[in-house]
Amino acid sequence: MSEIDTKIVQKNGVRADWVDLRDQTYVPNLAILKHALSINPQLLTQADEAGLRHPLFTVRHQGTSGRCVGFALANLIDIQRHLQRTERGDPQGGADHTKDITSADMLYRMAHFHDRYPALEAVKSDAHEGVLTLRSAIKGFYHHGACLDWPFDMPPPDDTRWQSDCYLAGGPDAGRRFTSVAQARHARDIGLGAYFRLASVLNHFHAALNDAQAVLVSANIHDGWLQATPQNSGAIGWPPAQGKLGTHAFVLTGYDEHGFHVLNSWGPDWGGYLGQAGIGLWSYDDWARNVIDGWVLRLGVPAPAAFGASVGEKGTKGVIGKIRSGSTPCFELVGHYMHLDDGYHVSTGSYPSFKDGWTRTQAHLAPKLDPKAAPDDPHKYRGVLLWIPGSLEGIKPAFSAAVARKNAIKAIGLYPYSIFWCNSFVEKSLEVLASLFDSCTEQAGDTAEHLDELIENRVRGVGRAFWRDIEMSAMRALKGTGELPFEQHHDRSYSKTGIVGDFLHSLLDLKDQTGCELHIVAEGAGVLMVHEMLSLLQPDMPPPFTRPGVDFRETWFDTMHLAHPAIGLPRAQNVLLPRIAQMNGVLDPARHSKSRARGPVVQPLLRAADNVPARIYVPTEELEDRVCFGAYGKSVLHLVSNAFEDRYPLPRGTDTPDAGAYLKARPFLGMASLVDNDAAVASGAIFRLNRIHDQKHDLERIQQTDLNTDPTITTSIFECIRGFQKHVT
Repeated sequence: MSEIDTKIVQKNGVRADWVDLRDQTYVPNLAILKHALSINPQLLTQADEAGLRHPLFTVRHQGTSGRCVGFALANLIDIQRHLQRTERGDPQGGADHTKDITSADMLYRMAHFHDRYPALEAVKSDAHEGVLTLRSAIKGFYHHGACLDWPFDMPPPDDTRWQSDCYLAGGPDAGRRFTSVAQARHARDIGLGAYFRLASVLNHFHAALNDAQAVLVSANIHDGWLQATPQNSGAIGWPPAQGKLGTHAFVLTGYDEHGFHVLNSWGPDWGGYLGQAGIGLWSYDDWARNVIDGWVLRLGVPAPAAFGASVGEKGTKGVIGKIRSGSTPCFELVGHYMHLDDGYHVSTGSYPSFKDGWTRTQAHLAPKLDPKAAPDDPHKYRGVLLWIPGSLEGIKPAFSAAVARKNAIKAIGLYPYSIFWCNSFVEKSLEVLASLFDSCTEQAGDTAEHLDELIENRVRGVGRAFWRDIEMSAMRALKGTGELPFEQHHDRSYSKTGIVGDFLHSLLDLKDQTGCELHIVAEGAGVLMVHEMLSLLQPDMPPPFTRPGVDFRETWFDTMHLAHPAIGLPRAQNVLLPRIAQMNGVLDPARHSKSRARGPVVQPLLRAADNVPARIYVPTEELEDRVCFGAYGKSVLHLVSNAFEDRYPLPRGTDTPDAGAYLKARPFLGMASLVDNDAAVASGAIFRLNRIHDQKHDLERIQQTDLNTDPTITTSIFECIRGFQKHVT
């Protein structure tokens, strides 16, 4: 037996996981611990000629790569998957379990989106690759699931697997950064249920192994690890001759009076402790001096129908009120979203996005588009529903909401696609606003009559910058991310499209080619994106915004829905409102009497507007009076109008003292006052919401977030689309 290559040791650079007070710490229960514990014998093969029993899922060999974190997590997942199979009573013997192993390379690649040592990562060469923390791999697994591997020197038999490089260098998945549609769909079958961080306490490690049969560990390693071979009974040498040579990730599978049992990823020629190939003995003294981090995991049970009933990604303590998910896994929406910030793709974090994402989705979607398909046909779509969430919520709640409505959109025969365009930026900015709100409340008290005015004055400077950045994000998403003066983004002679601009043209091409339906929904400030889209497609725009021979006035959106739109009325009158009037046509001005229903109702302002395709959803005056935004006693649209948006002088001749210096707040399209604003010229599009589902009585204060998440308007949108589909059918 040749010596283990020392490069394996020297090319690993796992670091300690950073401190995060949100981590749930593993707490041992009072069950009686076993005197010794080894990997379940049912997970081992019969002894080979050398007397060694191998894990059913094989002993992995990472070679000289730095991917130990992915390999270690794959080993742990396979242990638990095979234990689950044993618990179900599925037969272990006779089957070729080598075809049923988890992809180490996928886990490694998904971990990169969560790695938190960018300074170290930036200076590493390709020869010293490696994810740097265990948490990175765990978070990647939580958000993306795990594909199956193909441990043979030939391409995999189907496109659902992610083959690791150690089996076939240069294979179909070599260099892959993200899952394909097929891989993402199958990866959700292997998911994370809960994970807890282990304190470096001996009893805790023993208890965790009794509970979960495997523990994910990182540690300093030394030349003694090279001595753990079958010839040396698989024991890691201690004390070492040379001291620390690197850091490494691996799995603990048991313990006895001598130390812990380590399942490594250095091939079957390593280890051999107790006749177990790939498993070595790590002495307690070595563990105490060199352990870095430990995590105990539990796999989840595939339950796609259970979304919304999850209590979080790490287990639960004392759940009170609504049951919610702490963080929605990314795989729930793969292929159905684009995530941007300031006009660029966000390629790190929980919800990464890439420039070829829509291209891959379009190739998958195009053959399935059929405008005559039945809504309940699981293999066809009548069209696309483009949903643009508002900006005044973070990426996590926006993503969760998109997942929650995905199946409802598919149920009406449409392919759901969401554009998250500035939610990551807003997530941090809202924390600044919250601190300013708190300081105003501390100064005046939460019942002061002048609190709203104090908040408006205090946040005006930050708010203007905040709002202008949101407006610029919409412009850059459609018109490009070049280093341009602000004014040039308004210049129609500037002819370079941005990411969403290219996406929009691609979407319209798809509509032209297939005749599919195209519907759009924008919430809150998402209307700014719609405004930029419509501006981009004006007939007087230069190429590449317009194309010869295509009349976009007739081929844009089949229905358009703007929920609580956050756009100044003067701006909306330029492009948005004329387009809405064109879509809806001329209507009888007779109005409905205001609804007296005790339940939530969405009612058109005009009697003749029941079937119009373009709609603006606003609260009634009574509902709007009850809405507050945190400590601010009015809606967020009033805050933006009064404190964020540019003001303008009153008309000349206004009979007020010092009229020339007085600035008037701009009215906003989503305000209840739109109903009585004759200049808006959008009365046929106005639909009023009288109350929300969770409203207990008419005088109850309603938080802005509760208004935004109320399902009544969403239900009305779906009803409108169904009505359109019946009409065209």
